[in-house]
Amino acid sequence: MEVKGGRGGDGLVGFSHLPKQPRGGPDGGDGGKGGDVYFEASEKYHSFEHLHKDYFFKAEDGNPGGKNKRHGKNGKDLTVYVPPGTTICEKDKKDPLADLISDGQKTKVAKGGRGGGGNIHFATSTNQAPRIATKGKEGIMKTLNLTFSPKADIAVIGPPNSGKSSLIACITGNSPKIAGYPFTTKRPRLWTYTHNFSRYVFLDTPPLIPEAAEEIKILLRRAQTLLIVLDSTQLYKTAEIKLIIKEFEDYFDIDPSREIAYVLTKTDQPKAKKVIVTRHPVFPVSFKKEEGIQELKKFLFFGEK
Repeated sequence: MEVKGGRGGDGLVGFSHLPKQPRGGPDGGDGGKGGDVYFEASEKYHSFEHLHKDYFFKAEDGNPGGKNKRHGKNGKDLTVYVPPGTTICEKDKKDPLADLISDGQKTKVAKGGRGGGGNIHFATSTNQAPRIATKGKEGIMKTLNLTFSPKADIAVIGPPNSGKSSLIACITGNSPKIAGYPFTTKRPRLWTYTHNFSRYVFLDTPPLIPEAAEEIKILLRRAQTLLIVLDSTQLYKTAEIKLIIKEFEDYFDIDPSREIAYVLTKTDQPKAKKVIVTRHPVFPVSFKKEEGIQELKKFLFFGEK
């Protein structure tokens, strides 16, 4: 997206004409400053969906200066709201401008232009009636790239129809959309759960398909525990999905403080496989028979493997 600070207002060329002072001298005021553009993290938002229709954000311009040395009104600042966990980078630059992690965190991304000077600043002993004033400056313009990596205790990934949403509903008591067709989770969602007075945040990611792998990897950047959910009746579905999950394992294993576990769903089905080859914990579960859920909760909330 592009952002631009407001343009500064122009300075005024003006002269005072009072009844008893027909030649009262210059009185043109300064232009107002252009508004700044800010980004602020708000828990009201959980994705960039509300920004999809707008790719250009501009703050208000400053007003021109007025007579009688009146200063032009400053342009209003513009605040763009983003979900907590947003990283803001300027295009073609590696270092981020800001990393907005917590609710209410705010940063200025584009400064408004300075207002122009009125002709009151240009009067001299040899030029007591200057007819010059300066123009307002343009606001700073930037092209920004935004990435979303929410701060989550537990991130849940899995291929389409693997049972991710059902798992979250079973553990937390929340009501994510659940249906018998793929792609019911179309965008990342955050769900909270309180256990023994401790608050846990679950991240429900879009279905794991090759085209979405890089986007999901970014979402997982700040997660502490990764649950890989697989349908026990067909496991990886494709060899490509298996390779992608292996990449996610390696990505998480870089940090030894983070945990990975597999959850095999639908284990009440005749073709179910309850064992896979991995060095990480595996939890076979059945939502219909309510089997395996308590063991999984012990791992998530008490660290029991």
